[in-house]
Amino acid sequence: MSRVNWTTMLRTLIVAVTLGATVAVTAACGIEVAAVYSSDGYPSEAYIATTEPVYFEGHAAYWYGDRWYYQVGDRWAHYNREPPALYARRMQAPPQRRAYGPSSARPAVRPAARPAVRPAGRAAAPRPADQR
Repeated sequence: MSRVNWTTMLRTLIVAVTLGATVAVTAACGIEVAAVYSSDGYPSEAYIATTEPVYFEGHAAYWYGDRWYYQVGDRWAHYNREPPALYARRMQAPPQRRAYGPSSARPAVRPAARPAVRPAGRAAAPRPADQR
C-alpha cells in the first residue's frame, strides 16, 4: 500500500472512533437515572407527614439528605443523579414543611372583667331629684 492509502485509512478510522464516542456520550446524557433501592437512610414517617411531596413520574418524591426519595410498594428508592425536572422544582422553591404541635407563641389572654364594686368608705353619689 502506498503512504496515501495508510494516511487516508488512519484518518477515516480516527473520524469513525471520534464520531462513535460522541454518539455514545450524547446518547448516555439523555438516559434517565435509574432508581436505587435503599434499606437505610430513607425519610422517617415524621418527615413524610410534615413535608409536601413533589409529584414526579406518577409518585410522590421527597427531597431528603441531598437526594430525591420515593416509595415503590413497601420499599424506598432514590435517584443516583437528580433528574432535571426535580432539580428545577427544587431551585424554584424548596419543598414546604409543616410544623405540628404546640406553638411557641402564647395565646392572647383577655383581661377578666372587673366587678363593679365600690371602694370601702366611699358613699354613693346622690341621685338627681328627677331620677328618684
